[in-house]
Amino acid sequence: MSIESALTSAIETIPDCIAAGYVDMETGMLLGVEASDRESSDALENLALSVANLFQGRGVKGFEELLRNAEIGETEHPGFGEIAVFSNDRLHIFLRTQKYPDHVVCYICRDSANIGHALTKSHLSLGTVAAAV
Repeated sequence: MSIESALTSAIETIPDCIAAGYVDMETGMLLGVEASDRESSDALENLALSVANLFQGRGVKGFEELLRNAEIGETEHPGFGEIAVFSNDRLHIFLRTQKYPDHVVCYICRDSANIGHALTKSHLSLGTVAAAV
C-alpha cells in the first residue's frame, strides 16, 4: 500500500478528519500528504517544518526532564508519543511512530470531532500508515 493510500484510508476512518500527512522530523520533509482541500494541504506543508520543534524543542525537552526527575515520565522510551492541539476551528493530532521515532503522522480534524474517538481512530491507523513508508 502506498503512503497516500494509507493516509486516505486513515482520513476516512478518523471522525471529521480533513487532512493527513507523514513527516520526517530529521529533514522536516512531508513524505506523504492527503487533504480534502488546498487550505488543509498548505497547512500540512507549513506544519511539517514545525513538527520537529514541537516534539524536540527546548521547552518540550525541559518538560520531559522535569517528568523524569519527578519519576513520572518513562525513562525507557523518552519523548512524547502524541500531542493534540486545538487551534481556532481545528484539532491537530500528532503521533510519533514506534518503528521510526523521527517520523510523525499529522491529522487535521474539524473542531467538531470527538477528541477521544479521533485519538482512538488515529492510533488504530498509525500502524498501517507507518508500514506504508
